[in-house]
Amino acid sequence: MEQIEIFCQRIISTGSAFGIRIDTGEQIFIPAAVVKASGLYEGETAAAAVAPNKHENANTPWFVIRVHRNAAPITPTYEPPAPTQTLDDRALNVIREAEGYFATSEVAADLGVDTTIAHNALLRLFNQGKIAKADVYASGGQARPSFCLWAASAKDFIDSEN
Repeated sequence: MEQIEIFCQRIISTGSAFGIRIDTGEQIFIPAAVVKASGLYEGETAAAAVAPNKHENANTPWFVIRVHRNAAPITPTYEPPAPTQTLDDRALNVIREAEGYFATSEVAADLGVDTTIAHNALLRLFNQGKIAKADVYASGGQARPSFCLWAASAKDFIDSEN
């Protein structure tokens, strides 16, 4: 067991959290019971006791056993990474930064993700009213569209030079 300083990046719906070791930048898992008992919150840096994560499905190398309150701060040797854009933010940028409309596959290629993942991100943006969507049917009687087109606004489907 090691005594280190940790940075809590995200608390998930189960109450468990994920973060990083300040000294090495390696990922850590913080069980819900430890989060609750310590009152740990997202964005907080705290002293903690950690051990190697031996869980069979572990994706994080470290497991937090206890968070120490009122502990003397440990000098960090690692700077936590700056927050990155979400996939939805990146998809919105693709749509807004270029003129015209895009097929889901084009946005997926720009984002470097699978078309299903890109479609889901674009659909969330559409449902929030941030982008426009056009369903294209190859023939009558289809229950589902053959593909979708996406644009910053409905006007872009008409004024586009695509």
